[in-house]
Amino acid sequence: MVPAGTGSGLATLTPTCAGLVVPLPPSSRFLLTGIAALVLAGLFLLWLQWRRRRAAERLVAELRSQLQTVTATMREGVITYDMDRKLTFVNPAFERLTGYPDEELRDQEFLQYIHPNDRPAIIAEWDRLAQGGALRDQEYRVVTRAGQIRWCSSSWEPMRDESGRQIGYMGTEFDITERKLAEEEMRVDTELFQAVLEVEQAVMAAGLDSQTVMRAIAERSMALTGASGAVIEAIVGDELVPQIHVGTEAPTLKINSSLSGLCVRTGELQRSDDTYSDPRIEHTAYRDLGIRSLLVVPLKDEPRILGVLKVVSPEVAAFSDREAKALRLLGGLMGAALSHAAAFEGRQSRLEERTRALQESEQRFKQLVDVAQEGIWVTDDRGVITYVNQRMADLLGHPSGNILGRPVYDFIEADSRPGAKHALSRRGSRPGQAQDLRFRKQDGSQLWGLVSSSPILGKNGTLVGTVGMVTDITERKRAEEQLRRSADRLAMLHDMDQAIAAAQSPAEIGRAALARMRRMVNCQYCAVILFDVRRREAQMIAGFARGVHLAPTRIQPGELFAEAFRADSVRYIEDLAVLETPSPQQRELLAEGIRTFLSVPLLVEGAAIGEITLGATAPAAFEAEHRDIALEVAAPIAIAIQHARLREELARQAAELERRVAERSAAVRAVTAELETVLYSVSHDLRSPLRQLLGFSNLLLEESVREPDVVALQYARRIHEAADRMTTLVDDLINVSRIGRQDIMRRPVQLTPLVEDVIGQLRASTSGRTIDWQLDELPTVDGDPVLLKLALGHLLSNAVKFTRQRDRATIHVRPVESDGQIGLAVEDNGVGFKMTYAGKLFGLFQRLHRADEFEGNGAGLAIVQRVAHKHGGRVWAEAEPDKGATFYLTLGTRAADSRATEEVGRPASRGGEEELRNDARAS
Repeated sequence: MVPAGTGSGLATLTPTCAGLVVPLPPSSRFLLTGIAALVLAGLFLLWLQWRRRRAAERLVAELRSQLQTVTATMREGVITYDMDRKLTFVNPAFERLTGYPDEELRDQEFLQYIHPNDRPAIIAEWDRLAQGGALRDQEYRVVTRAGQIRWCSSSWEPMRDESGRQIGYMGTEFDITERKLAEEEMRVDTELFQAVLEVEQAVMAAGLDSQTVMRAIAERSMALTGASGAVIEAIVGDELVPQIHVGTEAPTLKINSSLSGLCVRTGELQRSDDTYSDPRIEHTAYRDLGIRSLLVVPLKDEPRILGVLKVVSPEVAAFSDREAKALRLLGGLMGAALSHAAAFEGRQSRLEERTRALQESEQRFKQLVDVAQEGIWVTDDRGVITYVNQRMADLLGHPSGNILGRPVYDFIEADSRPGAKHALSRRGSRPGQAQDLRFRKQDGSQLWGLVSSSPILGKNGTLVGTVGMVTDITERKRAEEQLRRSADRLAMLHDMDQAIAAAQSPAEIGRAALARMRRMVNCQYCAVILFDVRRREAQMIAGFARGVHLAPTRIQPGELFAEAFRADSVRYIEDLAVLETPSPQQRELLAEGIRTFLSVPLLVEGAAIGEITLGATAPAAFEAEHRDIALEVAAPIAIAIQHARLREELARQAAELERRVAERSAAVRAVTAELETVLYSVSHDLRSPLRQLLGFSNLLLEESVREPDVVALQYARRIHEAADRMTTLVDDLINVSRIGRQDIMRRPVQLTPLVEDVIGQLRASTSGRTIDWQLDELPTVDGDPVLLKLALGHLLSNAVKFTRQRDRATIHVRPVESDGQIGLAVEDNGVGFKMTYAGKLFGLFQRLHRADEFEGNGAGLAIVQRVAHKHGGRVWAEAEPDKGATFYLTLGTRAADSRATEEVGRPASRGGEEELRNDARAS
């Protein structure tokens, strides 16, 4: 080659031979020039191709770097192939998805990571991808390096360079294993649910014969779980007795030692994969029958458990979780069916003999059986119903064809729609949750349903529909409303009872009762009317008219009394306007706009003492519940009014009785005072002649001694002794009279030193005797110390006297407490007495022993009783012949219990008091 610039710009080639230059012809030169040009053009093309290759390699490197950067944090797997189906790139997410590292993936064959069963379908579509098309939403399985199978959703796109030329393929892989598992689980649950529904339909088709129903349940449960046998056992006492068995024998089992019994006790499904080694089974019946696996579910009719449904198999671990779930669902639905069938059998014989009313009861019973089934619907993502079962159609009262294609909200009441939209949305529709909704039936009535729903999700997780289940709870809602109203009625009655109890007069009672009854009964007029049968008239004691109190008024006699005075039942008039001959009262109510009239009697012991009347401006305004409320209110009102009347009569009679008692008490006090005065005067008047008798008898005795006369001496002695005894009797009689007339002066008195003082005086007069005095610590009481010392002197001297025959006398003084009162007891070991004569002990001048045995005139214990009564206490005795006696004396409460020492009354005569105290000291 030569530099350009000569000729055509191409070098002239001259062939040489042996150093000779041979000139070429012009045609040859032209040929050589063309060849050289072609060579240069080829070199230039090679150079351009080399540059393009370098640029493509740089582009591929840049794309790979960009892919690595972009896909490094992606959750989706990314993979690329070149046009020769050689792996060129995978991101980390793809490596995690398959478990293969980049190096091992490059060594694999084309799409080798795809499950062999799914790979042909992908390869068959590859030609479309090679021709520039795309593959969308391809779902297939991937076999991971660990051998695990995962589901993927992939999209494949062609890869192009800057000029638009296809240089490979790129795919994105989404892991949809969880969704596929959920769809599979939903499919299995749907199939399971459908199978259970079919079983339920078969059981319902079996009728209401319990044996037929149980056989249908047993056979269907065997088919549903693949069991070799099924048994239905009922609870009888502490045993489970087989009612029916299919495919196996069935022994009677104890509740406390069997798996069936454990199912009854817990109310939950029980499962045993091997009965031979299960520690919960304490019997050998299953081993004898060759049963290795079993499932047991309770048959419930809430809240009772009727028995169990059991399926068995001779294989170990024969039942799966799906079959356990199926049996649990079946057991939950079949308990009510068995209960209804048994109840139906018990009533079947009576239903044939009953009248039309009982036939209607049978119809309600059949409807109750139908309620045991649930209504089911399926909607799309817009809430449009695509499927309903027959039960749902029956619940709504529409044919199935009229329901399909309509939004479910068309059948839901407006006030329940916000809650329904939340419950049926993806966020609100969760398995296990339920909500109360109100539906509108075809006839316009309402249906309360317990609604639970579950979402149906599409491949990409979006909500594509909803499955809903409805249980009719209308009766439960009505019962709840009835209970609420009953609670309100009870609260009203309780409030009314308290108000009535606080009321004093019949008018107050009537106003209090009507004010509370108007809360429960919507009425524009109400009144309480009392009858006076003797006068044949009536009086309205309380009333309300349009919210205004009515003044008590007397009702004029008229036609009202023709029926009112014999009213012993409810009178109800739906419309006063249609009466041909209304009473004056009814005409008056009608003039005030009252159309509905209700009257209930106020009954006391079966007789009507009045009535409660209610009125409303609308015709037929009162229902049966309103009549019940009026009757419930009437009973306590009648009793309260009768009690108020009785209280008024009792108060009047009590006042009259108090007046009479006061008059008689005054008369008795006057007579008693007069008798005591006479007794005291007579006693004092007898002292003077007695002193003369004693004096002259002493003179006669002295004369008889100087001039002995045996007969005269004996007469004189007898006169002296009789006068002396009579003097003693008169002194005791005066003391008793003084105690009855004398008021006491109360102050705290310590009994211990008082008793010690009396004992000291008695010791001086009992020298030569052996007496064991035992004195316990005695309480302090409120009393008159002089009178108390007088009573204690008589008690202790009595003990000393009647222990005279004992070589060693024992007298024990101890404290006592009886009926809230305190005092002391004097116990001795003397001669005692028979308790038959205890009533004579405290009578004035009463004696239980002869005068030659023991001295005395029988006034001492009478004085003790007078002192005890004066102090508000009492005295009594206990004894046995020849075993001693115990005398008890109580004197009121302790002195420490009194707030202050109080003087009770004043002495009638200071002189009389001084005489009594002097006599007490002398004794």
